[in-house]
Amino acid sequence: MELLELEAAIKRQNQARKPAVPVSKLVVEDTEVVATSPEGTTARMPVEALLAKVTAGQLSTGDLILPDGVKAVFSQGAITIMVWESPPRLHQFDWIANDSPAGYGQGTTYRKVRLALPYVIMVAVFARNEAGLPQLLSKNECFFRNAPLKRLEDELFYPALLNCSKFTPQEGRPLSWICTQHLQPTPTMQSADPAERFRGGLDALRHCLLETAFNLSSDHHEGASWFSLSRGIDPRLSSVEAWQEASAQNPLFVLEIPWLQTNHTVRQLVDRTFTHLQVSKTRITNASGLARIIFNHH
Repeated sequence: MELLELEAAIKRQNQARKPAVPVSKLVVEDTEVVATSPEGTTARMPVEALLAKVTAGQLSTGDLILPDGVKAVFSQGAITIMVWESPPRLHQFDWIANDSPAGYGQGTTYRKVRLALPYVIMVAVFARNEAGLPQLLSKNECFFRNAPLKRLEDELFYPALLNCSKFTPQEGRPLSWICTQHLQPTPTMQSADPAERFRGGLDALRHCLLETAFNLSSDHHEGASWFSLSRGIDPRLSSVEAWQEASAQNPLFVLEIPWLQTNHTVRQLVDRTFTHLQVSKTRITNASGLARIIFNHH
């Protein structure tokens, strides 16, 4: 299933969720839980599957060994969000050439640039597909910080990168969208092992963000790129040439830059993403809530 199709299916599923089912009883029969409504309708679900859904929001990585750099993981419903951080360092990019005959796509020419970046925060969004396996969506975002993440209340800042887009209007859309139009799924992303799919999706997104070409696609197709919008905040970012020269003189100068504010903390950004994907925060507190999960399972 394509990413956009999966996102649409999740939204339809959330919009069509059935109301709480009044039940007369819940019975555990060996490996299954049986819910019976007052009208006599029954539905079954494996105990293991029911427990997995009920405990999805609890603090546990289960069988997943977290990939290097993952700072936090959040799950609600069918959605899991990973927050990944890269420390300050020099990166070599393929950056669109000043004399490129095209701004993006076929005909675009590039040059090598070596730029210092501050702490890079990547927010990767996964959803369980019809088989219950995690799959990377296209709602992923990137941000900068001048210090490492320590709390969920730490603020995120916009990244001065050509491949990170500002949508206009922003409501209902990512704040700093990573363009993944040409991200190609890898064999690991298609694994039958959920842990491998998480690692594969995160690696593919990181590669797409930091190891592919930078052009003017975001400036043309979305509202703007965050590089274009950040060029006025410091003379050392006024052009990619100025940025490269400043990086050669002092790679840590990027920790002094007043990056554009998002006015969102990590927690607020994650909550915003869950809200836009229409993922319910409702907690299970009674038999009717458990019954809803079982009946919706069918």
